[in-house]
Amino acid sequence: MKILITGGKYKWGLTNSFIRAFKELGCQIIDFDDEQAYKDKSSFLKNRYTNRLFWKLFSLPLQETFLNFARAEKPDLILILKGAFFCPKTFLTIKKELAKTKLFCFNPDNPFNTWHYGNSNSWIRKSIPLYDAYFIWGKFLIEPLKKAGAKKVEYLAFGYDSHLHYPIKVDEKEKKFYGSDVAFVGTWDKERQAWLEYIKDYDLKIWGNSWQRASKLKKHWQGKALYGEESSKVCSASKIILNIVRKQNIPSHNMRTFEVPACAGFMLATRTEEQKEFFEEGEEADNFSTPAELKEKINFYLKNNELRQKIAEAGHRKLLSANYSYTDRAKRILEIFDFVAARR
Repeated sequence: MKILITGGKYKWGLTNSFIRAFKELGCQIIDFDDEQAYKDKSSFLKNRYTNRLFWKLFSLPLQETFLNFARAEKPDLILILKGAFFCPKTFLTIKKELAKTKLFCFNPDNPFNTWHYGNSNSWIRKSIPLYDAYFIWGKFLIEPLKKAGAKKVEYLAFGYDSHLHYPIKVDEKEKKFYGSDVAFVGTWDKERQAWLEYIKDYDLKIWGNSWQRASKLKKHWQGKALYGEESSKVCSASKIILNIVRKQNIPSHNMRTFEVPACAGFMLATRTEEQKEFFEEGEEADNFSTPAELKEKINFYLKNNELRQKIAEAGHRKLLSANYSYTDRAKRILEIFDFVAARR
């Protein structure tokens, strides 16, 4: 089976995780780096401000490039990850010219998020009815996708990549550098800033981009983002790993939901219904809903090392015994492919 996957091919990104997963399942994979293709076309014209105004214009040159690539390869399945740079007309052309090819989408963001530039756009929303199957990580988005015209909506949670997320031993030097009582790994936003300001008096380390905006947290920011092995080292070296679920992911979960337990870290996460479905609260991870509860939980677990370690180990065992890997997610996509293909 030949699958064409599109998405930004960052070393530690979701696209590469799915590529590895499908290859493990014996699929032939070809990929199209849509983000790089977007950057390559008229890159000298692009900056933060012109992207907001002219992203459609800047995206037009890559449409034919992608179409010619698909025409030449004739894949059985095209899996679009998000699809921010593709206009609906491109997908209509694919469906007309490559009638046997199935067109699927997995959107790692909220397609109806209009309050944050970069998470969604009008092309993403207008393309919803054109996919043969639309995979989404949040159950709360299933009905809105159906109302938007999606032919088939499938719930597909995030997962972990065992090539990226795993327990790792740290020496004393690394423990001093990466470790803290409380650690947060993630990009700045104002909601996350507000949560972390409540606990600024703790031994807190923040790893991520754009935290220079948070002046009250300046001494806690480590000045860079971490990925892959370095992120795993933070989980191993730190006592508590905070998972602050962003506004667009509530009431669901996020990637960190699985990545922290995969690294055998102790996860203290924003309480949501789906979060509790994956890991039992107080047994395999723990959760918080208010600033007071966050402080209460931090104080409790800093005083109870054995219990904290026991919960972290239980969360790691649960992750390994459940179907939470991206290989498991890829299996589900292939099952839906067989179902959709059989309906012809």
